[in-house]
Amino acid sequence: MPWQTYMLAFVVGVSAVQFPVPAIAALALLYAADCSFRERGCRLSVFAVVCCAVFGFGYASQRTPDLPESVPHWMEARQPVTVDGVVDRVEPLAGGRLRVVLREVQCDQDGVDKALPGKVAWSLRHPDYIPAPGQSVRALVRVVPVHNFGNPGTWDYVRYWQRQGVFWRAWPQGKEKPEWGDLPHDFLWGIKSGLRRAVASSLPETQGGAMVLALTTGDRSRLTPETMEATRSSGLAHTLALSGLHVGFVAAMGVGLALLAGLLYPPILLFVPRPKLAVLLAAPLVLGYAWLGQPSASLIRAAVMFGFWGLLLLQGRGRVLLDGLFFALAAIVFVSPLSVFDLSLQMSVTAVAGIGLMYPCFRCLFVFKRSRFAVILGWAGALLAISVCANIALMPLVSWYFGTFSPNILLNFIWLPVLGFAVMPLGLVGMFLSASAWTAPVGGVLLGLAAGVADWLLVLLYAERDAGLTPILAVLRPLWPETLGFVILLITAAAVLRSDRRVPKALAGLGFVLLVLPHVWIMVEDSRNQTRLTMLDVGLGQSLVISLPGGHRWLVDAGGGSKTFDFGEAVVAPSLTLGRPPRLDAAFMSHPDVDHSHGLPFILDRFAVKSFYTNGMLPRGQTGRRLRAVLDANGLVPVALQAGDTVPLSEDTKLCVLHPSEGFVDAKANELSLVLRLEKEGRSLALLPGDIEKRGIRSLMESRADPVAEVLVLPHHGSRSSFDASFYQAVSARAILCSNGYLNQYGFPASTVVEAVGGTVFTTARHGQVVCLWRGQQELSIQSSVSDLTLATGLLLR
Repeated sequence: MPWQTYMLAFVVGVSAVQFPVPAIAALALLYAADCSFRERGCRLSVFAVVCCAVFGFGYASQRTPDLPESVPHWMEARQPVTVDGVVDRVEPLAGGRLRVVLREVQCDQDGVDKALPGKVAWSLRHPDYIPAPGQSVRALVRVVPVHNFGNPGTWDYVRYWQRQGVFWRAWPQGKEKPEWGDLPHDFLWGIKSGLRRAVASSLPETQGGAMVLALTTGDRSRLTPETMEATRSSGLAHTLALSGLHVGFVAAMGVGLALLAGLLYPPILLFVPRPKLAVLLAAPLVLGYAWLGQPSASLIRAAVMFGFWGLLLLQGRGRVLLDGLFFALAAIVFVSPLSVFDLSLQMSVTAVAGIGLMYPCFRCLFVFKRSRFAVILGWAGALLAISVCANIALMPLVSWYFGTFSPNILLNFIWLPVLGFAVMPLGLVGMFLSASAWTAPVGGVLLGLAAGVADWLLVLLYAERDAGLTPILAVLRPLWPETLGFVILLITAAAVLRSDRRVPKALAGLGFVLLVLPHVWIMVEDSRNQTRLTMLDVGLGQSLVISLPGGHRWLVDAGGGSKTFDFGEAVVAPSLTLGRPPRLDAAFMSHPDVDHSHGLPFILDRFAVKSFYTNGMLPRGQTGRRLRAVLDANGLVPVALQAGDTVPLSEDTKLCVLHPSEGFVDAKANELSLVLRLEKEGRSLALLPGDIEKRGIRSLMESRADPVAEVLVLPHHGSRSSFDASFYQAVSARAILCSNGYLNQYGFPASTVVEAVGGTVFTTARHGQVVCLWRGQQELSIQSSVSDLTLATGLLLR
């Protein structure tokens, strides 16, 4: 209907706040698609469509909170500070972590309280106390601004937190425990926390019990990193984060209650038809579940969608799914325009729209004769078709955000029904029964049954994963024209299949061109005679990419990480797969320290990598176990390099190994780092020395190897432990790169190092991703994600 097109134009205008060029293209395509499906005399005014988009842009701009213009000096100096604040919300996370968002924050600086604008996201590990919203707190913390990894096309952390009014991140300092104020008199919070305690005490200490706790209360603190990784690697992580999927399960419980009521008292259906009865019975369940789940924004939005679908059903309207989606989206975006950028809303809307557009094309396949077996078969087929429709529609989003594709539809076919029709009903009923002393034993039994079923699901998941039946494929991340082209072709195909209309050739052709054009552009770009060295922004770690004509790429290190965050997965892989396939000619690990090696297992597991080179050492601990498992699974044999070796990259380009020399021994892994020099046609382009320190540098200088290079990556992130003025002079670099990390705790790069190198140091903290480019025999040029820089004839031009 016309208002729906105008509403979509408004949404496109909102998205222009962050993505102006794609938004303009999307608006043009929206109008073209609208004209293609309307008769000439019924077409909408282009002026009205543009006005709706402009209004959306202005409305969202006014609702966007402004970031602080400056960072306090004590924060830049990395000084801990005592803060006083009020708890805004509490988010229990997997692995025993707790995120507390504080508002009204005051910082105690030399006895003077100064207000900190915006909110603070405070991260705690294994806390012994869970606060309540509205409770005051005083604690010694280290505060830093919310900061992005400066790699184009990757997740925007600043805008993600900015939309929530959070401008700062904080971590505890020292051994003193936080001082919590009195609990606020909040009756509803008391009920919610009491239910959570009752459920937590009744559940077994298993991961199945942790799943039930997460699904009933939103508390994921008992879930281990291993469980999260198993579900993520099987494409099922979304089932443990409360969202519209779980609201759908709760609504299905209302449908079940309506069926049961009809069986027990059939006359009720004469007064209230079964669909309306299902809505009436499901409404309190959905509202209660949304309230129990913190409530999270995704649950609130899902409840709004359910509310509009319910209203349309109560009115006896048709087109309930898509019309209800449009009404809900209009209400959500009007109240919170920046929610357009929320991944959960994007995925919910896309999945529902995909089901609404494509499922009618499959419906005729599941009409069988009225036998019990045929009905069961029809329901099973319909459920599978719904899953297929949602997955097809979500492909561009999942590919862009995660760079992966999960073909595990059959596992979803088993996991989701058991989760929705066994685990959640048993868990929710058990939770409410556990609230009373009279019914607590029965509630405990039901919760135990739910946990047992969840444990069975995990056993099945681990068995299928170990058998290699749950692959997650790395794919290229589509550029925005490809996504628009995919959407246009999908809408065109669905409309033609549903209405038997002729194919709008112009619109279909435009979608095809948008789908193909980015790949043509990348092919032309990769065919140019140019050598590229890219220093990715991976925080306090290092990851370098060497690119040559023909799309050939080599990775040197892949950043660090922890049990809950992997730079290889979250930063390096998305950067490498933006518009390009997950393929590498080789990967190098300069040395086994985790800030260089932790991200490599993910890359080696998901990417097609031909060779893997090391200094002869492999990491220990968790990173080492993951790496060895990946190497065994993929049949990769590490090749140990030493001084004098050469790795050819092309006919005229190679990597020469300058260190460690044969017989060089040291107890520190840093000193044994591979030192690589990139050469092309005898021209020394770049020196990549890993984390080599003073003793290794001295050995390199004494070996009489020529370290001269146009670009020097500072050893050990510019640490004082690698300071050697004679080494910097011997390299005589015209550009110096440093992978450090914004406000890193060690102060890298050290001021003495910066002064000694005698030139501008391009750091990831200041410049983000830095690209060194050599076009043929031309001079070196430097580009960064923050600003474009050029180095020519020995002078640095800004």
